[in-house]
Amino acid sequence: MRRLPLFVIVFATLLAAAPTRAGGVEAYCPSLKWVLLAPPGGSAVQVIDVSRGVTPLATLRSRPRGAVLAVHVQAASRRVWVLADNGLDAHDGFSGRVLGHWAAPEGVRLDRLEADAVGRLTAWSGARPFEAVHGAAVLVPAGARVSWR
Repeated sequence: MRRLPLFVIVFATLLAAAPTRAGGVEAYCPSLKWVLLAPPGGSAVQVIDVSRGVTPLATLRSRPRGAVLAVHVQAASRRVWVLADNGLDAHDGFSGRVLGHWAAPEGVRLDRLEADAVGRLTAWSGARPFEAVHGAAVLVPAGARVSWR
């Protein structure tokens, strides 16, 4: 009898439990074999390595963060991006340390996170795209020129 890899069993179990977890965030990064889970309305994201068993790596927390809306993993840097009600956070996927925070602009409600072909992230509010610019405190409209004067 063939044995299924453990990550397939864990992922199938998570999918089977999805109706009871409706509204939460679940993601899988196949290159790292990481499963990311956030409960419905929760602000913490669990990072679990399923390459050799089920190994919890980190819990990604940020005190002011609201409910998690989306997550994205940049495999090369092991960086995890977390989009929440109040903005976008970058975390180290192993330690959980917050590497950066970009607040949502005043009056903007973020709803999704997308990465383009080269890995640039865009946070969206309806049809309006926003980017996390290094050195900025808030997300800026995509393509906007930022002056530091």
